[in-house]
Amino acid sequence: SSSFLTGYLNFYFRLIFKNVTLVQNAVAGETFEQLVQVQPGDVLLAISFPRYSNVTVNTVKFARDRGATIVAITDNELSPVYQMSDAALLAPSEMISFVDSMVAPLSLINALLVAIGYRMGKDVSKTFGELEDIWNEYGVFGRTDDE
Repeated sequence: SSSFLTGYLNFYFRLIFKNVTLVQNAVAGETFEQLVQVQPGDVLLAISFPRYSNVTVNTVKFARDRGATIVAITDNELSPVYQMSDAALLAPSEMISFVDSMVAPLSLINALLVAIGYRMGKDVSKTFGELEDIWNEYGVFGRTDDE
């Protein structure tokens, strides 16, 4: 249920940073194939919420064993990825009914993106300004009459 969070974060990280890879965890073997080049100096940002996927937990263990820095976005200190992380951002995730509520984690990710953008300053402003110009030039988005 947290895979859409990684997709959302990946979308913005790819616009902000030059070297970002989204590790898909559909099949365990493929996950390791995607991470075979991970090394010290790399950062793995792991998002994991209850029921804590074993694929995600094993991915974090693999990257940590290879010397990568682990940053976790998870629900609490008892989370397996929290236990293996160098740093963690915590957001509660409640199961109100048969669906997991990801409101808090998504808000945390939004705050993280804004903080990174603020810290990077003009570089991020330049990128998004350039994108806005491209979108306008190629008519990517429709316009309303009052624009």
